[in-house]
Amino acid sequence: MKKLFILSIALFSFVVSAQDKRVTIGDFVTEHEGLKENPDGEIVPINDREINKKIRFFIEEKYLNVEFTRNIIWDSYETFISPYDRFHFHTFIVQVKVEGHKRLKYLEIKYDPNTLKVDSAFEWDDEVAEFEEVIVVEEAAAINS
Repeated sequence: MKKLFILSIALFSFVVSAQDKRVTIGDFVTEHEGLKENPDGEIVPINDREINKKIRFFIEEKYLNVEFTRNIIWDSYETFISPYDRFHFHTFIVQVKVEGHKRLKYLEIKYDPNTLKVDSAFEWDDEVAEFEEVIVVEEAAAINS
């Protein structure tokens, strides 16, 4: 019984430590304070070399039809706070050259400052020759199941 108790505590602590760090209000404040304003009242775009490297690497790994990345431009910062969830991310628009197409294309990339990870909900669509957002619909679990 004692071994089972110790094992369950060890397992619980492993599961808790394996979870992503929850975003705190302080994280939101830090990100907002990092935004700068120019004399015209416009937000100065974030141009961080490390974030740009992560975005380039992400595109090279996920989008095999992209020949090269041209420009990485900061687009926006979004926060979400509710009693059940909190998240924030920066959106970047990336100009890329896709194999077999003369014109440059644009790809939307999200950067999570909490986890320092890059992701995108866009996939290449050959029919329209553009990156299209893939919307994942999660089915709600039945309350009485």
